[in-house]
Amino acid sequence: MRLAVCSSKGGVGKTSTAANLAVVLGRTGRVLVVDADPQDSLGRAFGVVSKSREDSLAGLLENPDADPRAVLRTEVAPGLDLIPAHPSLETVGVTLAGQGGIVTGIRRVLRPLLADYDHVVLDTHGDLGNLTLSAVCAADAVLTVFTSDPGSALGAARVTAFLDLHRRFENTVAQLVGVACSMWDKDGKAAREVLGALEGTDLPLLPTRIPVSRRVPSSTLAKRPVVLSAPSTPVAVAYAALAQDVLTAYASMPRGA
Repeated sequence: MRLAVCSSKGGVGKTSTAANLAVVLGRTGRVLVVDADPQDSLGRAFGVVSKSREDSLAGLLENPDADPRAVLRTEVAPGLDLIPAHPSLETVGVTLAGQGGIVTGIRRVLRPLLADYDHVVLDTHGDLGNLTLSAVCAADAVLTVFTSDPGSALGAARVTAFLDLHRRFENTVAQLVGVACSMWDKDGKAAREVLGALEGTDLPLLPTRIPVSRRVPSSTLAKRPVVLSAPSTPVAVAYAALAQDVLTAYASMPRGA
């Protein structure tokens, strides 16, 4: 599975979801984690910070002759290798877009590595711009995340429309594997209203809801995703269940669309 975790806005728990799902998937196979967000939050979740663009995804995109293995951070967690981001990724993306090289850029970078991994998890920019498109074009499945904020629920529908459009353009074959609820407040009226609205659509809502937990931001500061730092807590157990939801949905997903 090559999974891009996307949202049309930030602040919905996208990066935490990507990091924790990757760790869970790493329990049973080799996983490549790719930080395709210039804010480099996914790398920081594992304690990795690139010192220069050449030592990151930005350099690999900018230089077609660069060896992606030279940029890999190996064993950042059990079973996980990482390609980090760098703030210059934003500028590199704009430059490549002007040259026509951004859409297939990440797919090109990953091609020589795919045989070494059972899964690839890509964290994307918190929008539906060129860098997100490049990550989606390197994926065969997309997970989007929403919260109790009505705007994030609308964002799930926007991600669906984005995927449909780019499949028609033949930029990608990726399918929406699921829509996940993050930062779930079971006692919150807004959360119940947003969930109810989404249940009235044909979006593929996944059954597991990730509860609100102070352990998630704390784990970011500790540079260890919560499924590593506090594996028996409800939020960590929920991330493990969400990973199984994603795998189950992926197994039944149509191929070659």
